[in-house]
Amino acid sequence: MSKSTVAALLGTLVAIGAAGSLSAQTVVFENVRVVDVEAATSSEPSTVHVRDGWIVDAATVDGDEVQRIDASGRYLIPGLAEMHAHVPSSADRQGVDDVLALFLAHGVTTIRGMLGEPGHIALRAELARGDRPGPRLITSGPSLNGNSVPDVERARELVRRQAEAGYDFLKLHPGLLPDTFAAIVDAANGLDIDFAGHVSIGVGLERALAAGQATIDHLDGYAQVLVPEGDPARRREPGFFGFNIASAMDPDRVDEWARRTADAGVWNVPTQTLIENLATGDVDALLERPAMRWVAEETRAQWVARIEQMRASAEAEALAHFVAVRRALIEALHDSGAGVLLGADAPQIMNVPGDALHHELEIYVEAGLSPAEALATGTVNVAEFLGQSALGCLEPGCVADLVLLNADPLADISNVRRIRGVMRAGEWFDRARLDAMLSAVEARANPAGPD
Repeated sequence: MSKSTVAALLGTLVAIGAAGSLSAQTVVFENVRVVDVEAATSSEPSTVHVRDGWIVDAATVDGDEVQRIDASGRYLIPGLAEMHAHVPSSADRQGVDDVLALFLAHGVTTIRGMLGEPGHIALRAELARGDRPGPRLITSGPSLNGNSVPDVERARELVRRQAEAGYDFLKLHPGLLPDTFAAIVDAANGLDIDFAGHVSIGVGLERALAAGQATIDHLDGYAQVLVPEGDPARRREPGFFGFNIASAMDPDRVDEWARRTADAGVWNVPTQTLIENLATGDVDALLERPAMRWVAEETRAQWVARIEQMRASAEAEALAHFVAVRRALIEALHDSGAGVLLGADAPQIMNVPGDALHHELEIYVEAGLSPAEALATGTVNVAEFLGQSALGCLEPGCVADLVLLNADPLADISNVRRIRGVMRAGEWFDRARLDAMLSAVEARANPAGPD
């Protein structure tokens, strides 16, 4: 993301379903326990003051008309970021609004759109002005891939066009070759725009790390390097993120590549919940998740068909190994100091916006991170990655993006689901308001009611 775009995003305020200016609202949370994600502690019941979309000192709100919220000892965490989100086409206005509502209702106050279009630049502006419901949007342009970037000249042209159009970063998709990838890197560096996403087979992880790719998403490219040199699987088509070579992945190679990632300063967005849905998840159990009520029956059927297709070409034991090695890699990346960012890839196969991010957090804890370390991937780590110190925090001087929880997430990460209310840049959404938003999404997704 360019420095100018980062500065512009920092002051973005979003009004969701409310008339008037957010800057007129002053809110005080009383008797609230503030979670310090970095210190992995929570405070005794205290008071948090919000004015003009920012957390402020108490003296700043003296004399204001104040909305007081008695938190009754509940827990306050920074708003979460979904760093691998997908936003529907801007032509589907209702679909966009429903996806944004789902994110917000699950405590997500920032999303990074990983497959953008010109309409998403306009959407970002609507959100920034407070004219449209939704979290803060960071957006890529249309993807750079083997079809859109057939040669070096086209690579340079598309990078220039997207940088001038004002996209926040470039999205890389499969099919790039070493020369076209190098041209993208050179042009992007010259125009101060980040590039992120997939690692093309022809490029490989080592080149992506050396180039300083902003994020590697889906842990793409790691399966290939985790196969020992000389193993016949090295000559095999790796398939979807390495499905076809899963059984040859050597967990003893994980630490080395985690260290190499840390040394390169490259961040990862694992989207592990997507992989586990595809590889090992019980399909009936996935369909029975409460969040599926916000997904149309036709979409659910398409997701099931995709899972069946993916599993048809792989052994169950190999896929279980694939999942286990990837979990070990997530832990190793974290332990080595390589940056990990929270991202689930939603809406996508069995991943419902917002809900999927909660599953992703639970997976990180199961993989070996503490609840605080898992929360950091969607809060303080994101602030560091973006270079925005006023995000992911709950002190005076921080943007008022926060989530009020009914129970302590440091004791059990699943308590992140127990949302009492969400605040986006000072605008408060209590439980009743969130439930009304979710009910409206459900009615549109399944107008005939539950199956």
